[in-house]
Amino acid sequence: MFKTHQFDIAVIGLGLMGTSLLKAIEYKNYCIWGLDSNKEAAQYALDNNYIVKNDYDIENAIKSSKIVILSVMPSVAEDIIKKYKHLFSHNTILSDFCGVKRVIYNLCSDINYIGIHTMAGREVGSYKNADKNLFSNCNAIITTNEHAKNNDINIITNLLNDMGCTKIINSTAIEHDEKIAFTSELMHIVAAGIVSSSEYIPSLGFEGNSLMDHTRVGTIDFNMWSEIFAINSDFLENSLSIYIDILEEYKKALQNKDEAKLKSLLKFANDNKQRWLHER
Repeated sequence: MFKTHQFDIAVIGLGLMGTSLLKAIEYKNYCIWGLDSNKEAAQYALDNNYIVKNDYDIENAIKSSKIVILSVMPSVAEDIIKKYKHLFSHNTILSDFCGVKRVIYNLCSDINYIGIHTMAGREVGSYKNADKNLFSNCNAIITTNEHAKNNDINIITNLLNDMGCTKIINSTAIEHDEKIAFTSELMHIVAAGIVSSSEYIPSLGFEGNSLMDHTRVGTIDFNMWSEIFAINSDFLENSLSIYIDILEEYKKALQNKDEAKLKSLLKFANDNKQRWLHER
């Protein structure tokens, strides 16, 4: 597809996200080099014809590919960029699936960076749980630096469309991390908090959809999310503090048996949700 390179895409990291990407674009005629230190994952991708090469050779994969996508934890992405960014030409696009962007953006000041964040995932990881429909109809965020050319941004946008993403927005790294602290990271803390409650296990048999919906992401990848929380701690702490303040309002109203206050709080929540749905 990109005639100046041997490979259209090199995907480094073939876990849930990386392999779901491969499955989603299986019939889109991309020539892909897939890399993972887990030989089983890399062989699975090759055996199923999702990729045409699976040698774990990061240096040559970068030199040979138009797009290099890091589908790994932020700390691993940092290490790869620091070690190999001198290999990126001005014609190569560095992209990533990382859930935080400032740390990646700051490392890419001298190369062509177009980061992506697809607002999709599952409670379980691994290539074994990859799904070709994971990105269908999901939102996607693009984060670029000053080296990103319009044509390259279009290439990444087309890739996201081929993956199934529908609403694609452009964002700065700072705005991304601030918004994701609320829309994603806080939601994982809420789920983790509920399933950590002493009331959670004894609730078996009394649960309904509301509990299931609120705790869907409670089976959290604690290695990855603790790293993301720590990296984005400033924005996440702020979102958490705002949420705690709201909970304190409910707690105080309950302590006072203040039905009018509770009604006011719930009405505000209802109105805010209706506005959100209207503007979506």
